[in-house]
Amino acid sequence: MAQHDQSTTLQSNQRALGLFLTGLSGLCFAFASLFVKLTGHEVPVSLIILPRSLLQLLTALALNAIIWRQPLLAPSTPPPADNPCSRYLNTAVLVVFGVLGFLVIFGIYISFQSIPLGEATVILSTCPLFVAFFERVWLRTRIPISTLAAGMVCIVGVLLLTHSRTEKQETRHLTGYFLITIATALQAITFVLVRYLGVHFVVPVFYLGLTNSLLAGAACVPLLLRPDPLIPGMSLTQGIWLLLVSFFAVAGSFLLNIGLQHGQATLVSLVRNVDIVAAYTFDTLIFDHTFSALSVIGGLLVVLATVGSGLVDLLMIEDRESDRYCKLDMEQSTRALVTSENDENG
Repeated sequence: MAQHDQSTTLQSNQRALGLFLTGLSGLCFAFASLFVKLTGHEVPVSLIILPRSLLQLLTALALNAIIWRQPLLAPSTPPPADNPCSRYLNTAVLVVFGVLGFLVIFGIYISFQSIPLGEATVILSTCPLFVAFFERVWLRTRIPISTLAAGMVCIVGVLLLTHSRTEKQETRHLTGYFLITIATALQAITFVLVRYLGVHFVVPVFYLGLTNSLLAGAACVPLLLRPDPLIPGMSLTQGIWLLLVSFFAVAGSFLLNIGLQHGQATLVSLVRNVDIVAAYTFDTLIFDHTFSALSVIGGLLVVLATVGSGLVDLLMIEDRESDRYCKLDMEQSTRALVTSENDENG
């Protein structure tokens, strides 16, 4: 009984730590999105991603060499029993994780440059529904009705979110909404991969920095070979924005991956949505953007649907764990009673 209580307390503390770190990561990503927006449309997204990726790669290598000392290129940590990836596939899966991470960042950054931060962040908040779906597929369990219902509400919310702007949309805006939706689904896959890979959190951070550096660097080569290279034409202010994007994005990436190691993936992705408030604040105070009533209602529907679905899912998990501990306690009590009776008879 005491062991079960200690185990429950330890799990609760780990979840609390995971949620706290995830909340901090949400704030870091909110500031990163602000500085992406401030760089302007003339700065290519690949040029924004490159310094962030290099900083993330170098930070992961330095901290790993000094503190964690984990195998990075070929992680040998055995996966947990319920992990569908064998240890021999860990490296391949991490490469896929890094490529997906690049596509996620690329799509998100283009969207931040094309549509209001608040609307983009609200669409990103539907990530927990995608996470729940991919978790069910990954673990081969059924999708609860609450998740399906929340998905329908989110569809309505996103339609309301974009309806007031549809008639005056430019192709760039429509592309932004499409890319942020695809990026949200891909981000959910990366969340689930990190949660169930069974490796130290610095490993996925390293692979994300490595693959993003290679892909973004390759995309930047044509920019440097142009007759009028883009980098010399950038202003000092834009250079500062790029450095701030790198700092906050790397900090958010480390905090998020640590949080995913300690918390349940659906709840962690819910807590990360604290950046919604920050995004709407930035839109209102810095970019003087006004939101229509339909846009606000749509955003509220999406947030309420995702939060409600996540809380229902969490309560179901807590109930199952509580029932499991009750059964274990009953079994131990029965064994103790039988042992005591045998001792008395003996």
